[in-house]
Amino acid sequence: MSLIENEKAHPKPDILVPLAKRLRSSVKDLLGVIDQDDLRRADFLIDKIRSSLVYERYQEAKAFLKDLREFSGKTPDQRVHIKTDLIEINFLIHFAEKEKYHDKLAAFEQRWGNPEEDTNLLVWYLRMKGNIHFLEDMYDQALLCYKQAEKLFPQVTDDIEKAYIYGNLGKTHLFLSDPALGILYTEKAINIMLKKDRWLEVCSMFNILGACHTNKGNFQDAIECFERVLRIADQFKFSKILISRTYHELGVCYLRLEDCKQAIHYLNQSLEVVSPDHLPAWEEGFVHQILCRTYLKTGELDQAQHHIEKALPLLESRERLKSECLIFLGQIHYHRGNYKEFTRCYREAIQSFLRLGAPENAARASHTLGKHYIQSGDTDEGVRYLLLAVDHYHQLLPSINFEVHLPERNLSR
Repeated sequence: MSLIENEKAHPKPDILVPLAKRLRSSVKDLLGVIDQDDLRRADFLIDKIRSSLVYERYQEAKAFLKDLREFSGKTPDQRVHIKTDLIEINFLIHFAEKEKYHDKLAAFEQRWGNPEEDTNLLVWYLRMKGNIHFLEDMYDQALLCYKQAEKLFPQVTDDIEKAYIYGNLGKTHLFLSDPALGILYTEKAINIMLKKDRWLEVCSMFNILGACHTNKGNFQDAIECFERVLRIADQFKFSKILISRTYHELGVCYLRLEDCKQAIHYLNQSLEVVSPDHLPAWEEGFVHQILCRTYLKTGELDQAQHHIEKALPLLESRERLKSECLIFLGQIHYHRGNYKEFTRCYREAIQSFLRLGAPENAARASHTLGKHYIQSGDTDEGVRYLLLAVDHYHQLLPSINFEVHLPERNLSR
């Protein structure tokens, strides 16, 4: 037994055959020999689950996941077990089941740690961690996970996994107000997906690319991206949810162009093209938030309030977006002269932005609130919020010419 345990000897067939029979197993299983057909079967099922999730065929995805679990229970291959756990985490993230995906990730890390033996699996694990942070509006932490995965690319053989990471990097940089880097990474993702004929993923990436161009002020480039998505989607008959997201982004683009009529048209199309029960609650809420912003620009306060009141309960799971809604609700109160409610909304939003580590949002909201207090004659509160704004603007654009902090004064002089 000692020799076998130390791999200095191997049991003979006259021992293995009856042992396998008694254990209701096989000699291959006892030896840890993996049938390549079994590995191909596992990868086939994983790809089917991924595709079903991308195409919003959720019942189909559940059926394939059930098949994979059953298959995983019959093979001793550790890689299959790790992949099964990762695709389950992926599945739970897709449906934003927060408690379940946190529990599953914790169980995964306790069981496997970091799967460093296989770089492709390690990158997939890092992407799942990043996706959880992203889903919970912690973009800086998400970025760290994706960048850690990117460093491993020289050893990664799965090009689709690379494309997912590039796409996620693009989206994260967009949300961190760095659209130039968002464009760079999203274009890398698109190039890979085009070579692999992954057209739905290509369209999703073009939506991100268009949003980056919108944020950078390249409005014609943005519109071309969205129109290209609509042409491809019409040819392949993709899910209505993809088209809804494209109309949403077109609405945001026209809002930035200050063409409120077109913005309202496309944002309403975003809601009309899908039935509400097919669109994730937070996405529907996000569209209502943008409609509120648009009606604020046109001065239609009743319409703006109608949409923000619809948005707030739909965005319960997305704290950053909900906090942005409080800003727009505060602006509605300000326009109506209800300054007490205006300050309450802004204070609550600022606390949320600080908790989330969102310096730009915290700086802008504090700047506005500080100016209001100064104009209202409350200098102490005004200065407090303006200093808070300065502190967070400094995090965005730190000084490189000289130090901000002065040395300790020598009081003995």
